[in-house]
Amino acid sequence: MILEFNSDPAELKNVRQKVEDFCKKNQIKVNILNIKLAIDEAVQNIIRYAYKFDKTKKITIKLEKISEDSFKAEIRDFGERVPIDQIKHRALDDIKPGGLGVHFIKSISKEMTYEHKDEAGTLLTLVF
Repeated sequence: MILEFNSDPAELKNVRQKVEDFCKKNQIKVNILNIKLAIDEAVQNIIRYAYKFDKTKKITIKLEKISEDSFKAEIRDFGERVPIDQIKHRALDDIKPGGLGVHFIKSISKEMTYEHKDEAGTLLTLVF
């Protein structure tokens, strides 16, 4: 399944619902709530950092079943690249709001890789 949508935070509810529908339709035995959290956090980071809150930019997500208890999500933006070595969460003992999205994504997924694409933007691949 391929989802394509604009970088508008109002789209997040629809994305979460489509991810849930995909998992249920394909009978993938995963923690759907955690998966939705990880994908939501990744898309929020794209909106904030790659697109600087521009609501008109394109984001695509490709969902692919790997097995009964595993699937892959490829989340692609076409925006400003953040150096891969700078994509990290803040220290957990630094108590303050925000900054834990990457930590949640990494904790929830089995695999997490970032790749800059030649054309523009970044591809985030998550395996759950």
